[in-house]
Amino acid sequence: MGGRLGLRHVDHFGIAVPSIADALPLFVDLLGAEFVNGGDDPVLGIRTVQLRLPHGVRFELLQPATPDSYLHGYLDKRGPGFHHVTMMVEDAAAAVRELAAAGYETVDTDLDGDPHWRQTYVRPRSGHGMLVQVVQSDVDWDVPNPEATLEGVLAGEFVWAGAGSVRRTPDED
Repeated sequence: MGGRLGLRHVDHFGIAVPSIADALPLFVDLLGAEFVNGGDDPVLGIRTVQLRLPHGVRFELLQPATPDSYLHGYLDKRGPGFHHVTMMVEDAAAAVRELAAAGYETVDTDLDGDPHWRQTYVRPRSGHGMLVQVVQSDVDWDVPNPEATLEGVLAGEFVWAGAGSVRRTPDED
């Protein structure tokens, strides 16, 4: 394991964009990334698409999906680009304790919600300008999700349902 946090691996880099569709030519056409998973998060008001580049590096493209999404403010203030890095650890609770003991400020810690996704964030002002998401998960996030399609995610047809799964949004009549 890596260091006092028990780092297993760097999972992905999050990139904030106003439009995922507009970012795809760079990642898919030019860099050769393949679609892994994606969907909308109605709580955060964002749409995400996870892409894997050749040799295993993964990116998550994030765009606002609702008018009240926090990501609008983020993009207005910082513009498109790097949003966060997600690092997988063996024990999220132990990582939170180690971060606090080392003087790093964490926020949005959730160790009791989804048992397949326990997380905290190191604030950018504490993390040398970088938002660091520290996660404990028993899900293999690198396996393409057969339930979702890139086209369906872009059309808003899928929402995150927990433990790495997505479900189709109900048809509205």
